[in-house]
Amino acid sequence: MPARVVGEEKVKIKKSFVKPWMGIKYLFKKPVTIKIPFEKIEPAPKYRGFHTLDWKKCVGCNFCGQICPARAIEMTWLEVDGKMEKRPHPKVDYGRCTFCQFCVDVCPTGALGFTEAYYLSTGGSEEDLELFNWVPIHPDKVRELNEKFGDYRFPVEKIEKKADGTYVYHLRDGSTIEFKILGYGIRPPKKPTPTKPTAKTAEKKETKPAEKKENVKQAEKKEGA
Repeated sequence: MPARVVGEEKVKIKKSFVKPWMGIKYLFKKPVTIKIPFEKIEPAPKYRGFHTLDWKKCVGCNFCGQICPARAIEMTWLEVDGKMEKRPHPKVDYGRCTFCQFCVDVCPTGALGFTEAYYLSTGGSEEDLELFNWVPIHPDKVRELNEKFGDYRFPVEKIEKKADGTYVYHLRDGSTIEFKILGYGIRPPKKPTPTKPTAKTAEKKETKPAEKKENVKQAEKKEGA
């Protein structure tokens, strides 16, 4: 049986030649939408925008990751200037984040904060999508960029990932922030231990030359026969 809307028989469709032309009047009215990026609006006070993080204050407690309803935060171990940070820092995935800022409210040291910057648009390439998953930077730097440009855009223009695992944040003012990601989770990543030769491998190494000599002797005997 075909689906039928209740009360369908009471609806009378009247043909009209005037209604299709009624939309012409909107051609002479000002648009309601905002022409981004050519126009901008001032966000409301304390608007919940992108996150900021003071790496020195962060103690790696993971309260932010535990309270996040969207599971958008992952604790990340970083290496800066050749030294691993003492504590992991939160990495925010804006593909999942709902901007509820529960993470900011629960942070015991006030290391995690937010800014009024809200505008982030990309071309859709894989390199551009890296911008949506980042370790937030210091609030003073974000505030400096907002005051300089005044357009509330994302503070990072490009995230470059090198072959050795180094991440380079290219900020809007031309400066850069470099670090390596060593691992994820609360516990520090294990350092790779060099493998030591076992007794079996040593025996194999010793027997190989002897086997070669025996093979050579057998070949000489065959030639002599």
